Amino acid sequence: MIRKPFKIMIAAALAGTALTACGPVKTGAAALVGNDRITIAKLNSTVDKWSKELPKYPGAQQIAQQAQAQGQQVPFDPSSPQRSALYQLVDMKVWDEVGRADGVSVSGGQVDAIIAQNGGLPTIDANVLAQGLPTEYSRDYVKSVVLRQELMQKYGVTTAQDQQSQQQALQQVAGMYQRAGRRLKLDVNPRYGSFDFQHMALGPVCPTLSKPDSGTPTTSGGVSCQA
Repeated sequence: MIRKPFKIMIAAALAGTALTACGPVKTGAAALVGNDRITIAKLNSTVDKWSKELPKYPGAQQIAQQAQAQGQQVPFDPSSPQRSALYQLVDMKVWDEVGRADGVSVSGGQVDAIIAQNGGLPTIDANVLAQGLPTEYSRDYVKSVVLRQELMQKYGVTTAQDQQSQQQALQQVAGMYQRAGRRLKLDVNPRYGSFDFQHMALGPVCPTLSKPDSGTPTTSGGVSCQA
């Protein structure tokens, strides 16, 4: 259920096509994604639920530790639960828009099947908590994973492809993600960074944008602030 290999492939396909979503964010909003407004209050509430649930799932911490030992960044920003949760919430909404625009949907039955194939809901819950979200988002998370798999299959992204064909297919999917973000007019409150489509992630919180919250780094995911 951890999507790092997918992210690496897409990020490579987007190299050299930097696009950052930034602009004025309405007061009280952590991010604006189309008609959806993720408020700071909702984000803080989400993180509070996550922090209360995490100790009940030792497996979640083990998943994160194992992933980190393999060089994966799980959760998205280990030093900032707010950024980790916000990234997941925004990323799922962007992929929903990609699927909507391309006519790819995921049924409840597909979600149920993936849950069953991966050890049942407790296993999924542990993975979702490892990513930085409370378990109320487990089905949404699985739906987003399945949606990405469907899109990858539709555009022929397979390990059996030659490198050039796979790169072209990845670029096509990556371009769809960029266009979805533009249509949604994705905008993130500078206190959490700006959304960097080149890396498909929240960029760092830069001092020139906003004074970082306590414990929020100025680098993340290999992306650093630039003058």
